[in-house]
This record gives sequence, structure tokens and C-alpha cells, in this order.
Amino acid sequence: MTDINDEILRAQKIAAQALSNKGENRREHLLQAADVLRKVMERQSLQVRDLILSQPPIPLLGYLWAQFHMSVLADLREKGEDYRPDKEIIQTFQFVLEYAHAVWSSHDQIDDEKTRIDEGKVASLFEALEQLKNTTMFYCLASSAARIEPDGDRQSADTEFHAKSTWVLNRGHRYQVLEEEFFTFVLGPHADALRDTYGMTFDAIAAGIQAITNSIRTGFSIAAEQMQEGMEQAHAIMEKSGAGLRNAIEKIKEADSDFAAKMSGAMHDIFYGGICNLSRHTNFTTPLLEDICYSPGDNSEFFADGEFKGTPMRTLPSLIKPGIKLGDEYYVTDAQFVRDSTYRAIQRGLLSRLPQYREEWNRRQKVLIEQSFPAIFKHQLREAATYSEIFFKNSKTGQWVESDLVMTVDDILVVIEAKAGVMAMHSPAINFERHERAIRELIIKAYEQCKRFTEYLASASEVSIYNMINGNYVEIGRLRQQDFRVILPIGLTVEAFTPFSAMSKDLAKIEPLLGKYPFISMSVDDLFVLNRYLPTTGELFHYLEVRQQAAGIPNAILIDEVDHLGAYISHNRFDVVMKEQLEEADMVILDSPSDPVDKYFEGETWKTEPAPHQEYPGELTSVLNALDRFRPAGWLEMDTYIRNYNSSGRNNMAKIFMELQATLSLHPIRRFLFGSENPLQVWLCRDGIQPTLEEMRYQGEVGCLVMNASKILVLRLSYDEKGEINDLGCTSFTKPYVTQPNYADLKRQAEHQLARAMEFS
Repeated sequence: MTDINDEILRAQKIAAQALSNKGENRREHLLQAADVLRKVMERQSLQVRDLILSQPPIPLLGYLWAQFHMSVLADLREKGEDYRPDKEIIQTFQFVLEYAHAVWSSHDQIDDEKTRIDEGKVASLFEALEQLKNTTMFYCLASSAARIEPDGDRQSADTEFHAKSTWVLNRGHRYQVLEEEFFTFVLGPHADALRDTYGMTFDAIAAGIQAITNSIRTGFSIAAEQMQEGMEQAHAIMEKSGAGLRNAIEKIKEADSDFAAKMSGAMHDIFYGGICNLSRHTNFTTPLLEDICYSPGDNSEFFADGEFKGTPMRTLPSLIKPGIKLGDEYYVTDAQFVRDSTYRAIQRGLLSRLPQYREEWNRRQKVLIEQSFPAIFKHQLREAATYSEIFFKNSKTGQWVESDLVMTVDDILVVIEAKAGVMAMHSPAINFERHERAIRELIIKAYEQCKRFTEYLASASEVSIYNMINGNYVEIGRLRQQDFRVILPIGLTVEAFTPFSAMSKDLAKIEPLLGKYPFISMSVDDLFVLNRYLPTTGELFHYLEVRQQAAGIPNAILIDEVDHLGAYISHNRFDVVMKEQLEEADMVILDSPSDPVDKYFEGETWKTEPAPHQEYPGELTSVLNALDRFRPAGWLEMDTYIRNYNSSGRNNMAKIFMELQATLSLHPIRRFLFGSENPLQVWLCRDGIQPTLEEMRYQGEVGCLVMNASKILVLRLSYDEKGEINDLGCTSFTKPYVTQPNYADLKRQAEHQLARAMEFS
């Protein structure tokens, strides 16, 4: 180890000297440092390999999981009620489990299961992997910085560093409770092919995937409880009858014929990786197990000779197949790998057994992704106008082109382009151009197609959209850009975005469409989480509006959709928070933004309790519910206006609502102004009495003058005798022109209202 440490210190010294040197040799020194670090990584990876191969696989798997749970238990005892799983511990063990899978998949000569675990060597394994990870991160930094030419732009280097570092660190760190929901959805279109190929229904496969993830997530604690209960039973009999342990156990077995099997299973789960055993915890048929699991030595690429041999900069086998055959049974070393690679493993396996289904798979997969947004958000989008597979003439070329899906909801236009994804990502270290090209397949093409449609929309005051029917283009609708306050261009893929999402906004071609609508990339599996957390139309579209603004902020880093969602729950307008922080920093990364989402899914209460959400005072909740119920034109803008306020603003607004509503028995109509930069005028009316449009316009224009605003939103609410909202309307008015006949009167009224406001302030 000493010579490797000397090499690392030498590489770090070269890199440090290069980073501080802006002269001609800077890039050469960085490349030299990167080359040294690469060679060190390769040597370290072989040490890791040898340490893993020196241990019996199944006992090692059990030992690793036992050590992980002991670490978690110790952490739990120390923190008590404040306990949250330590992400560093999770990452450390996941890295070890990932490498165990890689070594076993790549070598057919593995140790005899009869040998004993060498705990000293396992400790050395953890140390070696930590050193390998550290060396890898130094390599990512040096090799990426080498891309910067003297006095050049940092953008390409930062993009490459994000790609390489997330490739190593940000794979599959997530909750594991929605697997069945996701796999039922994505495998459903292939029901017949799956049954014919594997002898299993798609929902049975999905249930099996959830079963193994449940086992890894909770199986150890369940097994420990079973062992504890068995020991307590035995001790109770021993105390009562004076029998020895063996006799006590025999008495229990006489009363419970399953006792021995339960204890054996618990022992296997605790000490021999039984919680990871696919053969025990699923009903998967042999063909399916073979297609999602490696046999020892099947992977010939990861440890093949060449640059980056056995290092994290190659594609780890767990990204291709999540499982491994050990002895006569099949295992997954970590449930995180199941979500990341099982879908593609099933696709590859099925098509190798049923090659004639390839085109049909691709066709059905395309339809699935295209329709996933309205299918998953069917409640939130129940009144949306949906146009699928629409055609139009490209505004630049005049040629007929297609868009996958366009939806309109009130004053919001959603443009969705679906991409089938890639079978396996290429490492950004081995071939950054191929890695970037794969990302472009997922992101840039969808972006360019969304851009093509929005440019068509902006090319005329009104545009037509068409379907292809019997070979003819048939007009199915007309759209006007001026009707839409917000345009949401979204690229959807079935692929999980975690390994590369952090660099997606750094791609040079990604710019706001029409100069003001940032592009959003999403994965289908993210939609299931959003659906659970954002159950109403208003919540969903407010989140998407905030999410879109965040997507347009350079150097504001959130790794994946769950990070965005968690930041929204915690901060509401997290885009504003990040913009404010960027005024004092070059880059902003929020601390553990996904915690509100992760914490919800850590226990079992998520099945019965609602997901965490932003809190609103009762008065505003009533208004938001009424907006969703009545849905007048412009209701989503009003909904967004209310949701944009933080807790203090919401409480202030609710207080005014409560005070004025209580006076409706004395005053049939009440009115107030709220907000400064973006003012809102609210009318509260007794049932059956409401202002005319002319009165509302007059007071709206006065409100513009009072607040010195170019536009004012106006909300009219009618309350019945029970104090419940039974009617409402939304509109807006603009600041009056000085040439208007009644401008002088409006001005006097505005000055009067200002004077009264100052008098009562």
C-alpha cells in the first residue's frame, strides 16, 4: 500500500501545481496527474478484487449486510428520535456491495463457501474501496480540469466533472417502496410477450420485484425479531420446566411445526444474505432469473485489460444486470440496483429469446412513455385537452413534422416529447463524447422537438394542429400563444436520470424556449412520486412552474427530481432561494433537499398517511379548494399567486380573509388589496350580491394606480349563510391610460384610498 500512497501523493502534488499554474504547461501537468491517478485506480481496483475473491461469497454478502445493520442500529441508539439513516454509511456499503457484485460477475473462480470469513480482510476491503473512491474523485477533478485551455471557458470542464463525479457517486440512492407500481406500469404493455417468454404475468413480475426490495429493506429486522421471539419462547419454557435449551426447543417444535423452518430462515437472512435471495423471496422462473442475473464470470468487460480496468469509471455490471448466481441460487446484492437496471435487463433478455418482438416492444414502449403523463396524472389532468401524435408544418422548413403530446389546462400549455432511452450508459471517463451523445439522445432531441413546436406556435397569431388519419392530415384544433401564461416543455424517458441529471442543464444547446420557457427533463418513475405528493391540479402545476424556473438557473445543482420535490416542500419557491444564494456564490447545492421525501418512505406509515405537503391556513385552503372546484378561466394563475407566498404571507392574507368574511352580515360586499409588486384585489360578497364587471374594472384600475402596478389580479368570492364559498370568478385589469376619459376620476380615487391607508396605518 505504501507505494500506492506515494503515487497518490505524487499525483496530487502534480495536480496542485498545475491548478495553481496558468502557464503553458498547466494542461500537460493535469494530464500527467490524471494518468498517474488512473494507473493508481487500476492497481487499487485489483487489490479490491483480490480481497473480495479471498472470501466466500454468500457468507461475505451476509456479513456485509449484518455490519450495515449494526452500524444503523448503533446510529439509532445514539440519535434516538432524531435518527435519520446516515447517507455516508449507505454510500459506503453500497459501494462495497456494488464491487462484490462486479467481482463475482467477472470471475468464475470464486472461493469455496466452506471457508470462513476473514474479518481483518473485510476491514481491509472497506479501506481499499475508500481509497479507490478518493483516488477516483481526484482523477475526475484533474482530468476534467485538463479540458480548460489557458484563459478558456470553465463550462466544458465543469460539465465533464459533473458527469464523471455523478457517475461514481449518485447512482440509485433512493427509497424502495414504489417498485411494484412502477414495474406494473412499464411492463403492462408487454403482458403477452412476458407470459410467453417467462411463464409469468407482468403483475407477478412486478410483485416479485417489490418482494425482493421489501426483503432487503426490512427483512433483516424481521429476521432479528423472529430470532428474538424464538429465544424468548425457549427461555420461558426453560424457566417454567427447568428443561435445557435443547429440550425447550424440541417442545416448541412439537407445538409449532414451522418453528425450525422459521428459525433456519431467520438465521439464513441474518448471516448468509438470505434477505437478498431472489430464489427464496420471489417466484421468478429460471429463464427470468437467468436474464436479470449474471453467473460468475459472465461479465468479460469490467476487468478486461485496458485503461480503467476494474475501476468505477467503467460500467459496473450492476448497471447491466442487478443479480448474481451464487451456488444454485440467485441473489441481488443491493435493492437499489433492481430499479436502476432490471427493466433494461428484462428487455434485453426477452428480445434475445423473442427477437421478432423487437419492433413491437419499441412501439409499445414509445406509446407508454408518450401517454405516461396523462395516465399517471389522470386526476390532476381530468379536464385537460389532450392532443396525441400531432402534426404541423415546421415553421423553418415547411416540412410536416410530429410532436408526441400537447395538453392545455386553463392558461397552461404542456408540450411533451418522449424518448425511449438507452440500454446502458457509456462511462464519461472512457468516452465522454459517447456519454454526452447518449445524454443528447435522452435530452437534446426532446428539447429540439419541443423547441420546434413552440417556434411553430409563435410563428402566427393562431396555428393549426393535425392528426394523420388514413394518410391525410386532418385539423383537430387551433392554438394561440397569447392564450397561455405558461408553456411547459418536458422531455420524458423511462430511464432513471440520477447518474447524469446534474449535467443536463449544462449542455450548451439547452436554453429557454422562446427566450423564457426553460426545458424540463423527467423520468417516468419520477411521475409516480410527484403524483403522490401533488394530488391536485393546482399543486402539480405550481410545482412544475417552480421546477421550470429552477431548470433555467445555471450553476444551481439539484441531482434529480426527488431533490427538486423535497426542495419545493421545504422552501416552496426554492428557485428564488437559489437565485438569492447565487448572488454570493458561484454555485449552489442545497443540503439534503430530498430528506422530506426520503423520510416519508423510510417507515411503513406512508401506506396510510398522506405525504408531507406545504401548509396553508384554513381560509386559504378553502379558497384553493373552491378554485379547483369551480375552475373559472384564469383560475390556475390565481392558484399560483396564492401558492407563491411563504408561510408569513399566507398567514397575513388568511387573517384579512377571516376578518372581512366575519363582517359580511353587516356589509354585503367587502374588498381589499394585497401584495405590492404583484397586487391582488379580492372581493368578498354575500350570496346573491356581487359587483358588476364595470365596478370591478373601475376598482381594479384604481388598484393599479394605488399600487403603481401595470396589472392587477382580481378574485371575487361569494359566501353562503354557512360561510362557505359557493361561487367565484377570476379576472385581471391593466393600469389605465392617461388618455382614458375617466383617468382623472380614477386618479382622485386612488389618491383618496392611499390617504386612507396612510391614516389607518
